[in-house]
Amino acid sequence: MRGREVLAVPLRALRRAGIVWALSIGSLVVMTVAFWPAFRGETALDDVLKTLPPALIDAFGLADFGTPAGFLRGNLYAVLVPLMLAVAGVMLANGQLSAEEDAGRLELYLAQPVTRTAIFLGRAGAVLIWLAVIGAGIFAVQVVADAAFDLSIATDRVVATIVLCGLLGALHAGLVAFVAGITARPALALGIGMGVAVAGYVVMALFPISEVLAPYRHISPWDWALGSDPLVHGADLWRYVVLAVPTLLLIAAGSLAFNRRDISSA
Repeated sequence: MRGREVLAVPLRALRRAGIVWALSIGSLVVMTVAFWPAFRGETALDDVLKTLPPALIDAFGLADFGTPAGFLRGNLYAVLVPLMLAVAGVMLANGQLSAEEDAGRLELYLAQPVTRTAIFLGRAGAVLIWLAVIGAGIFAVQVVADAAFDLSIATDRVVATIVLCGLLGALHAGLVAFVAGITARPALALGIGMGVAVAGYVVMALFPISEVLAPYRHISPWDWALGSDPLVHGADLWRYVVLAVPTLLLIAAGSLAFNRRDISSA
């Protein structure tokens, strides 16, 4: 196996899943934006929503629902898109690492004249690349759908939001890679990845409802990514950093652990 194939092989293996994820989320974006003309400038719904507790409105991203940013936030970027990217990251990473080792298919690649580190990082890198491709696809579809249905919003705000959602997905993929480096148990890696994704949303969305728990919402990666309401305000540089750096550290730590343990065989 030549050096470039360490990355090329998992990239090809992920092609079908990556395309399916991109098409699925892209279709969701188009179908959602298609309803924008019915909500444009709508104030009655905002008046109804204002009767709800402010913390509950923030939890589900329902503020200013009649504005472009509020519509996209409430329907797509408060929950659905970041959650789908987190799930995609978890499933793609699990499939390329723990599941491959558990099925015994990783042994074939480890028998080649390449290091364990190269194999592990190549597969983790392929997952990150496909998450970036999916994010680029979401952006392209979002821009086209916005133009088609006359939804006007600053492009830089859309870019910031999608990049942060993608980094959130990458962070969860990094967590799965870390677990996979320690042990070849795909069910465990999948459970931890999914559990952290859901728990992170719960912490960000529901903790503010409680005065006691509200200060702890900032421990959630979801808050790091979306706490500034990037569709309205954009995002500071530190938000990208605190998502990207732990992702790389988790993958590096997983690679080290993978290098030091016995490999499971089918």
